[in-house]
Amino acid sequence: MEFHGPTFQAPVTVSERMYPAGVVVENQLRVWAMSRWRGGREFAGLFLRALYRHLPVGTPQMFTIDEPRMGGTGMLVRFRNPYDAYHLLGRVWFGGCEFICFTTYNIFTDLDSIWPNQHAMHTLPYNLPIDDDEE
Repeated sequence: MEFHGPTFQAPVTVSERMYPAGVVVENQLRVWAMSRWRGGREFAGLFLRALYRHLPVGTPQMFTIDEPRMGGTGMLVRFRNPYDAYHLLGRVWFGGCEFICFTTYNIFTDLDSIWPNQHAMHTLPYNLPIDDDEE
């Protein structure tokens, strides 16, 4: 049998929203939520539910909050709609004694500490040699 062209039919494509160069859109973000009166998870849930209050009753839940380490500093939020994650990424809100912000999350995130330690920070590990004096 002799072939002179492709034997498959490419599926139809649909246009999608184009993001600026260098922006990777995912549906999972790291949440930093601190409150004097509530726990971080409770405050993050209250804040995010308020953002979706315009949706009709019976709408599926638009986000889930995961706390990989109970009482730890790291919470992760997964959005059903990646556009929501895109618009919240890098946003910070202060109000009285409450603070919430949304940052990127990756597999190297240190969920145990928000402060730099000897070989890690809150986002990426820094594996420095033991004899390095400039730590």
